[in-house]
Amino acid sequence: MDRPAAASASHSRYLRLSARAADSEVVRSVYDGLKRASRPLYHTPYVQLLDRHELPLLFNARGLIGCGVEVGVQQGLFSQSLLNSWNGRHLISVDPWKAAEADYHDAANVTQEQHDALYDETVKRLAPFGERSSVWRMYGEQAAAAIPHHSMDFVYLDARHGYEFVMEDLKAWVDKVRPGGVLCGHDYMDVDAADAEFGVKTAVDEFFARRHQTVKVTLRDLPWRSWYVLV
Repeated sequence: MDRPAAASASHSRYLRLSARAADSEVVRSVYDGLKRASRPLYHTPYVQLLDRHELPLLFNARGLIGCGVEVGVQQGLFSQSLLNSWNGRHLISVDPWKAAEADYHDAANVTQEQHDALYDETVKRLAPFGERSSVWRMYGEQAAAAIPHHSMDFVYLDARHGYEFVMEDLKAWVDKVRPGGVLCGHDYMDVDAADAEFGVKTAVDEFFARRHQTVKVTLRDLPWRSWYVLV
């Protein structure tokens, strides 16, 4: 087996084992207890989230209930989750829904026909939220350019996962978050395999190390953990 194929097979085994562990009754019971214990820490710098679905609860507890952004939406499932649990006024869901170049390796790189269908699905999914939801069909950097500095309570990044793309998103969005807000994102991992090229962890760690800011990571949702920084 060549190196890329071996790396891909190893990554797939890791995903299966992680999913099996997360679904066990004992693990769920332990994490549910930890989640209840962590709630009083939402107001402090010591907060530790178990999965990304606690993020809207964190936003609520810290009074971050104005406007937020999700960049990289695909089906709109996490936008829907945010809007269901978050008390905020308005969520902007940003995605170009456009096929990437053929050599970009990511499961989200589907055909243009599939992207168009995902866009329609997202619009339909978020329509019940009315004026609380806006869907912007554009690239992240275009959306960032249209948003004033320090105007967002949070930004959640889940677009391209290659190191250079993540670094570009961090630079484009960090100043859009107001002081006291949260910059966060999905898939805190590095993977170099035939079917996936992720450099999220390295990019996030390097970016915030230069700013002397602490990166926190969710505990339960391995391997697709989310990262978050209280800015």
